[in-house]
Amino acid sequence: MNQIMVVAVFHMKNKNDLNNFQQTDLIASREQEIIQLTDALAKFQPTRIAVEVEKTAQAALSQEYEAYLAGKPAEIDEVSQLAFRLAKSLGLSQIDAVNWMASTNVGCGNVVNYAMQYQPDLWAELDKLTPEMPNLEQESVLSAIRRLNNAQSTEDLMAHYMNYARIGAENYYGNQWLLWWYQRNMNIFTNLAALLEHHDNERLMLLIGASHKGIIEQFIQNSRAYQLVDVNDYLPS
Repeated sequence: MNQIMVVAVFHMKNKNDLNNFQQTDLIASREQEIIQLTDALAKFQPTRIAVEVEKTAQAALSQEYEAYLAGKPAEIDEVSQLAFRLAKSLGLSQIDAVNWMASTNVGCGNVVNYAMQYQPDLWAELDKLTPEMPNLEQESVLSAIRRLNNAQSTEDLMAHYMNYARIGAENYYGNQWLLWWYQRNMNIFTNLAALLEHHDNERLMLLIGASHKGIIEQFIQNSRAYQLVDVNDYLPS
């Protein structure tokens, strides 16, 4: 049976997210910590590595990985620092892009702003369910990854997003974004499944933002087509 491991990571370079990592300048000085992390993940011996890059950008991703293999310094982002480094150490020839993005009339920020304005008590409740962003002045890269992958963090983030259904419930305002969010993660799962179709005994590792971990693992388990492997079994304490 094919195996899938979902590794929750933080975006080392700011993206268009509600919460952005603000210490990108510290990543370069954490190389030994990153090596320690990738060495631990390598024990899973993945045969494929997938990342949160849009599937439509596969050609560009492959060019970037080829340049990295040829000696180009790693960019300061989780794809280069983690996926490229890990894949190179394992002798993998390709990194797989599996993300899906499309425009939506109601974005996550719109829903959050609505809740903050009209349902502040509910937003205060949901805000408590989001984990603290990594602080590399107080924790290592490994400890940050370990924290983002623990069961409580995963369950809290699942609850955080599920409760967007309660925001503007009278007109399903939160659901306008939440349906898109489910579609995005389902399409990521579909892209993962396509990589494994007509293959057996593959070990696929997905490196993806922490908010996706719980829902994608749920899809994997519900499919009963793959063995879900817990990354926590490979992260040293």
